[in-house]
Amino acid sequence: MPYFVFRIAADKQLKLVKTCERYKEAKDLCRELRIAESPDNPNVIRMAFAENEIKAKHLLAEKRQPSSPLEEWEA
Repeated sequence: MPYFVFRIAADKQLKLVKTCERYKEAKDLCRELRIAESPDNPNVIRMAFAENEIKAKHLLAEKRQPSSPLEEWEA
């Protein structure tokens, strides 16, 4: 399965930047884009691992429950 790198607009729209076959390639791309475009808000660039682009968008759009009490406290 590929890794999808998205740019998230202010209106929460996801725009595909690139599809990568390897995790390291996707991680490095995310890091470069965050440094270049959004150093103050790293959440503008996100990565998802999914079967296809539609499933990746769903993964990034869904609201996740905190997995630990510490995450609940930080939220």
